Amino acid sequence: MKKLLAILMFFTISLGLFACGNQESVDDKKSEATDTSGSQIEEKGKIVVGNCPEYPPFSFRNSNDEIEGFDSDYARALGEEMGVEVEIRDTAWEGLVAGLQKGDHDIIISCMSPEEATAASENVNMSNAYYNLSEVIVTRSEDESIKSKEDLKGKVVGAQASSTSEVAVDSLKDMGIETKEIKKYNRNSEALADLKNGRVDAVVVGIAYAATQAKENPEIKVVNDPIRSVEIVVVMNKGAEELNEKVNQAIEAVKESGKYDEINKKWLDI
Repeated sequence: MKKLLAILMFFTISLGLFACGNQESVDDKKSEATDTSGSQIEEKGKIVVGNCPEYPPFSFRNSNDEIEGFDSDYARALGEEMGVEVEIRDTAWEGLVAGLQKGDHDIIISCMSPEEATAASENVNMSNAYYNLSEVIVTRSEDESIKSKEDLKGKVVGAQASSTSEVAVDSLKDMGIETKEIKKYNRNSEALADLKNGRVDAVVVGIAYAATQAKENPEIKVVNDPIRSVEIVVVMNKGAEELNEKVNQAIEAVKESGKYDEINKKWLDI
């Protein structure tokens, strides 16, 4: 009788473990099956892109109040490869990731790096890099005291907060370059205004934005000594693996077709 009970108990436990294992397998498959992020976009026939149009030449509003620049052209090129219409949704920089998670837009294309995305939230997916952005120094044209990043020692330096420029400025101390003060701003335009008015000695910004501003403002110049470089990516919600894969495929297709080179030459050939 004891042997019989032991055998029955063994089979009961084994069946329970088998059932649990099967349930986990079913749950895993169910979880995988529920990711229809890419298919949903295809069914809608439209992808909504979050974008902050305050950073020419990546994104800005033209004289007709229309959003244009590298970001919007690139987004439409990706949409064409994915077979969907593209809607660019004007969103404040601080609200891009929050808006993504609320469902206000499907992806973010706004010159955003992985560092900037994950600083806002860990619950994001990112595409393969599609651009490499250098952070450079901008000074007043008459200032001959700053010719390299080492010359920022003892200077007052400005940068936009919560951006790759802020990371670049903060990294100076790791290079042994101790600034006098680091001032952080909500927008690059505010930092450049303080530069022109002599409230800071230099500002650190992305090279494309810096070059555009220097062309339009002869009182400032770009110092050709990048502090650091970062990758720029498309940002999606965490778990949107299907959409992520489709975006990566579109990134590769845009590159292979030559469209990327056309867009890059139009906006970022500096």
